[in-house]
Amino acid sequence: MKTKIISLILILFFAASTFAHETENNTELPSRESTADTTTLVNKDGTPFKRHTISVGYGILTLSDFYGMLGSVIVSMFDGDDPFGTLGALSIDYGYKIGEFFETGLVFNYAEPIKNTPLYTIMPRAKMNFNSTGFFNPFMEVDLGVSFNGDGVIPMFQLTLLGFEMGTTIPVIINILSFGQRGMFYGSIGFKF
Repeated sequence: MKTKIISLILILFFAASTFAHETENNTELPSRESTADTTTLVNKDGTPFKRHTISVGYGILTLSDFYGMLGSVIVSMFDGDDPFGTLGALSIDYGYKIGEFFETGLVFNYAEPIKNTPLYTIMPRAKMNFNSTGFFNPFMEVDLGVSFNGDGVIPMFQLTLLGFEMGTTIPVIINILSFGQRGMFYGSIGFKF
């Protein structure tokens, strides 16, 4: 399991460097290093615009937690053995800011709601930032994807009506009004570059 998570982190890192082209429209200022016609993207306050974010977080009361709790209650009534696994889910996120307000990316999520039955989730995400160039950034987010284990594949989602991102280079991210596979209560720490 550890090798799978490390492999995923490396894949996300290399994917981030692949998407490192700067083609979107923010404020363009001439580069100070050259008098040629080259330009550099910057925020409104003059700092470089950071498009990429990688974060790692943990959430509790996920959809799979509810499935695991329900299954645990039903099986315990008839068998006496409690099959409930681990509460919560670990997520690794990659985000790419297309512009100042819209961000897209990918979420990988790992949970074990039933003992010895891991559940893997992959969800593309769409995030709307309301102050992406500031220290405090409220946001809304929708993730839609699939979860799979050895038994099959099911559709999965995460809806965040209100979240907060605090920090400019190493942000702390908290989802407050959310529901889905990343959890009703979710927090993460990231790195912007």
